[in-house]
Amino acid sequence: MCSGSDSDPFIKAYVSSSLPSHDGLVQSLSASEWNSLVIQSKVPVIVVFIAKDCAECGSLMPELEFLDSEYEYMLKFYTVDTDEELELAKDYRIEYHPITIVFKGGEEKERVLGYYPQMLGQLANKYL
Repeated sequence: MCSGSDSDPFIKAYVSSSLPSHDGLVQSLSASEWNSLVIQSKVPVIVVFIAKDCAECGSLMPELEFLDSEYEYMLKFYTVDTDEELELAKDYRIEYHPITIVFKGGEEKERVLGYYPQMLGQLANKYL
């Protein structure tokens, strides 16, 4: 995909519409996707680090899915399952769940520890 270019908006729309749908689900990132989808992103990225045994993490998903569709081309939302992505969890010092980190220009800008669904929209607006 041409995510790093300033190409024509119609081309971006066509490419985006031809990608496989996640059926309203926020994409879960792997370490192999991290650099291209977070660090090199041209738009702000909000990543929520989750774990399978974290009930609060699952409770954040409806809000994440809603915001991901609301801000579709302005910023991106992703999750990282720390049970599966141990190196990413180590690299970003994830010891508790959920932890939300905002990246802009490839750099960490803000980190929020805990379950605060209303904060997700506030972070999105703050970093647009």
